Amino acid sequence: MREAVEAMLKAGSDVILKIRAKAATDGVGIYQLANIPAPAVPSAKGAPGEATNFKVKLENNGALSIGWKCANPPGTSGTSYMVWRRIGTEQLAFLGVTGEKKFVDATVPAGTVMATYQIQAFRSTMAGPWAQFNVNFTTEIGGAMSAAVAPDSPKMAA
Repeated sequence: MREAVEAMLKAGSDVILKIRAKAATDGVGIYQLANIPAPAVPSAKGAPGEATNFKVKLENNGALSIGWKCANPPGTSGTSYMVWRRIGTEQLAFLGVTGEKKFVDATVPAGTVMATYQIQAFRSTMAGPWAQFNVNFTTEIGGAMSAAVAPDSPKMAA
């Protein structure tokens, strides 16, 4: 009985493979003629998520390391992040693109008190919402500099 069931499974698999090959050349109408359901069309993956949970670290060389979290749709890959910065009332300046949830800004001008960063995740032709946060730079006792994400960082309008 086991051998008969295995032979039936093999014959059924062979028939389905032939139906799929025929449908590839003659169209999906073949599935209806064969009285089997057509394969489901894969759904498009959603846009990348929004960057959150920002962390910053002022490096010894004056560069600012920034990091974030970003929840992207399950089963997606290839997400990159555009990073922009504004100091004072200047226009936003494009800093670069990273494939990781971190970036090093080595171009922060000396004496900067506050900088605003904007990050946007993108993948193929889809982009997620902009995320914006402020970084405050302070001089501590003894002259050491530090950087911290401002607790009142603005939320981008939808």
